[in-house]
Parts: sequence; structure tokens; C-alpha cells
Amino acid sequence: MQRGARKMNSGPIDSLSDFINRGENVNKFFRIAVVSGILAAAASPVQAAPIYMAADFSGGVVTTDKLANSLGLQQTTSCSGCAAGSVSGQVLFDKSLVPGSGSGTVNIALAPITGASNSTIFDVVFGSQPLGFEFGDANVLVGPSIQFQNGVFNGFFFVEDFVVNGKTYELSMQGSSWTMNWLKSNSSRDLVASGYLTVGNQGLTHQTYVESTPPQLPVTAVPEPGSIALVLLGIWGIVMTRRQARGAHFQAEQPA
Repeated sequence: MQRGARKMNSGPIDSLSDFINRGENVNKFFRIAVVSGILAAAASPVQAAPIYMAADFSGGVVTTDKLANSLGLQQTTSCSGCAAGSVSGQVLFDKSLVPGSGSGTVNIALAPITGASNSTIFDVVFGSQPLGFEFGDANVLVGPSIQFQNGVFNGFFFVEDFVVNGKTYELSMQGSSWTMNWLKSNSSRDLVASGYLTVGNQGLTHQTYVESTPPQLPVTAVPEPGSIALVLLGIWGIVMTRRQARGAHFQAEQPA
């Protein structure tokens, strides 16, 4: 009876041993998956550091209507070198976002930058009064965005309403061209002036690199304590699992 009982008990022991042996490959895969998952959870995506570039731009006035004089605007060709025929401004943008050649027309939205004023981010001035528009104005309808054509400066995308002497006007900048329209009370509009911006490789002048304040460092420069603890906890769990598996394998090999 004892021999029979011993023979009957040998079946579960052999089955446990076979199960452990068959589980070695599964355990290896499991350990790899656990480590990969822990490392993926502990690591945060690296954010590319922005490259801020400040530059000046300019343009001119091509056409004017009778209301243009009240806004201090004259045609550049008839007012060479005078303020009434001038268009000038400055912009601060992230150069790392500028697309490469063959990308077509791309508008890059200008955004607040730590330590930079609104007029530093975007500012454009027309005529002799002067008429000034900048980033963050209350009546901005669209933009401002800086535009690139196949990686080369191609003007701006910007629309803003403004009021002068009780009349409402709209400035619209579409790439290399701009217009000013008088918005009448009957919902119609009259062209007041139009012009251009100098674009291409010579469109942005006096380009200088600007560092934001404070500098924006990658978020993964220093591992967080929680991430380190998560990795250590995962490694400890793997070690304990392997020890338990070895102990079970050893007990299965012991004679009954």
C-alpha cells in the first residue's frame, strides 16, 4: 500500500517539474516584458529645446485711397524714404519649427515666450502716425503666424480690427501682401491701402539668437525619485520571482 501510495504521488511531482521546466521560456519572456514596461513607464518623452530667433522685417505701400492720408499712409514710390511710405516690424519665433525645402506653405503660430514682451514676439508699424500692431492685441481675429514657403520666409498670416477717428478698419496680412479696409456700418468695405512685405532669403534681417528666461531644460534631465523607486521595485520583484521558481524546482527534484 505504501508503494502504491508513493507511485500515485509521483504523478503530481513529475507534473510540477514538467510545468516548471516548460515555464522557463515563459518566465524569460515575462521578465523581459516587465523590465521593458517598467523602463517605459519610468522614462518620459524628451522635449526638443526651442531655438528662438529674433529678426526684423520691412515692406512698403503700393496703393492708397482717400482715407489713407488720415491713417498716415502714402505710396512708397511717391514718398521714398519718408515714414508715410514705410512698413517695418520685428518678430521672435522658434527656428526649430521651420520646415525644410519641399514642404510647401506652412504657417507657424507665434506663442508667448518667457521673458519676452508682446511687442518683441510680434510688432508691425505702418506709416507716419504710426499704426502699430503687436502680439496679444485685444482685437486680433487671426494669428499672428509667421509663414514659410519651402523653408524660406514668406510673410505672415494675421488679421486685426482697429479704430481710428471713430471708423473701424481691418488689417489683413496674407503671406507677402497686406491690405487695410474700411469696414462700413452696412457690412461693406472699401480698400484704404495695400502693400507688400519683403520676403525670401533677405526678408528677415538682423537675425539674432535669443534665450528665454529662465532656460527651458528637457524634462528628463534628472530622473524623478518616483521613477527610480519604480525601477528598483520592478527589479526586486523579478529577483524574488526567480528565487521562488528555483525553490519550487528544487523541491520537485527531491525524492519522496
